Amino acid sequence: MSHPSDNLPDDQFRYSCYALVIPIPDSLRARMSEIERQAGQVRAKIPAHITVKGTFHGIESLDGMMGVVRSVTSKVAPVFIGFDGAETHWSDSSGFLNLPIPPELQALHDALVAEVSPLGETVYTDDPYRAHMTIIQEVTPEGLNTAKRMFEEIEFDEGFQADSVELMARSGPAYGGQWHMIQRFPLEGHVLSR
Repeated sequence: MSHPSDNLPDDQFRYSCYALVIPIPDSLRARMSEIERQAGQVRAKIPAHITVKGTFHGIESLDGMMGVVRSVTSKVAPVFIGFDGAETHWSDSSGFLNLPIPPELQALHDALVAEVSPLGETVYTDDPYRAHMTIIQEVTPEGLNTAKRMFEEIEFDEGFQADSVELMARSGPAYGGQWHMIQRFPLEGHVLSR
């Protein structure tokens, strides 16, 4: 399956595309990484996370963009992300956990989309916002079955307090490239109003 961001060329900063994500707790991230490994994940994938602002590219200033992100996150308080009501969705080669969206997460998404989108070109539609965690992406049928089995064994906590947003950037193409964490931005302010 081909995606619009698969073969974007690296830019002047040596990255082909970017995304803003909330990292999940380390213990869950480790479990998700093991699922990826056992299922044979080959496509470059950001370590387990909740997407806040989807893939974009074509920025003119990496420092300028990071300043814009910092100006948003410095005004936002940590957000509780719950797993109650989350729904798993499987396709023939991928799996996602769709999460309920608390108003504070929606407000953070809206603010980042409003401020960051004008700085580059958005690859996928940001709205309506679908908070999700990619379990596995573009694996074989055998890999998908492995991922389903392993994912069903995870006992989720009630949720977690998200206290930062990470700027992720991919160097190279979707197949053969790699995602890197460029900067972590603490959520250190007050909740944005909608």
